[in-house]
Amino acid sequence: MTKLAIIGSGISGISLASNLKSKLNIQIFEKSRGAGGRMSTRKTDLFEFDHGTQFFKIKTKEFRDFLSPLFLKNIIKHWQCKLIEIQNKKIINEKLITIDDEFFVGVPFMDSIVKSLSKNYNLKLNTEICNIEKINKHWRLYDKNNKCYEKFDWVVFTIPSEQTCSLIPKNVSFYDIINQIKMKSCYSLMIGKSKPLNLKFDIASIHDEDIAWIAVNNSKPERNKKYSLLVNSSYDFAKKNSNQANDKVLDHMLSLTSKILNKDLSDSILTTLHQWRFVEAYKHPSEDYFIDPNLRIAVCGDWCVDSRVEGAFTSAYKLSQVLLEKM
Repeated sequence: MTKLAIIGSGISGISLASNLKSKLNIQIFEKSRGAGGRMSTRKTDLFEFDHGTQFFKIKTKEFRDFLSPLFLKNIIKHWQCKLIEIQNKKIINEKLITIDDEFFVGVPFMDSIVKSLSKNYNLKLNTEICNIEKINKHWRLYDKNNKCYEKFDWVVFTIPSEQTCSLIPKNVSFYDIINQIKMKSCYSLMIGKSKPLNLKFDIASIHDEDIAWIAVNNSKPERNKKYSLLVNSSYDFAKKNSNQANDKVLDHMLSLTSKILNKDLSDSILTTLHQWRFVEAYKHPSEDYFIDPNLRIAVCGDWCVDSRVEGAFTSAYKLSQVLLEKM
């Protein structure tokens, strides 16, 4: 049976494995300690934060069919909430998000979705692939400890474009294209409080500030009732401060959030920061995926489509159809 290595265990990687599992021998490599990619949840003794993807929507039948088992298991639910828009520290719009708006989240955490989907796959966690090489007709993969994983017929990367380019050979047919694709970054500030702030919203979309999003994380269904906020920076702020010390970034984002909310957040039980270096492509390519049939190497991911959860699935789904034709 054809042996396939998938690098990355986010939605793209797991979707690809799901579409190919009946035809191929698949092994998935993930550098982190858990599957999920940006559908991640940070857990502490008191709090949980969906510090990556906040929610997602479903537009196509293929994506809805793919996720249908998780709806039946109540691993995906609607997030009914109040959304406001803020500009110049004033509310300019308000909207109640209902079931009809279809803001979906994982339950009890956002990472529950990918963890559930990945249960039946050969998934090697804490394994960062740092080098690949072609020996005769097969690929060898090496992790950061120089451990070798070999005799793969195909390798598919489902990680960001810049990380992919650091690993694939320069003679791959699509190398020059994806080498031009640069990605925006973002900071996520997580705030845990001993008491609720009694805000009049669950989500705030913020214009023309260094922070772009505030969400009451525990307002999502079946979350820990401990009061938690998730604050995302703007892309512009992240770009300008990418080399800034984390404590300075945290202090600035915390201070600005306090001013916008008109609440003192200095006494929070927990404040911690995460930097997402690869969030969204500045310009998406015209291709939904990339494949070099001669070298037997391919790439897919949300950044190929629209940097959203369904985009990750769509890219992997379309690539899987092509791969099945070539097996």
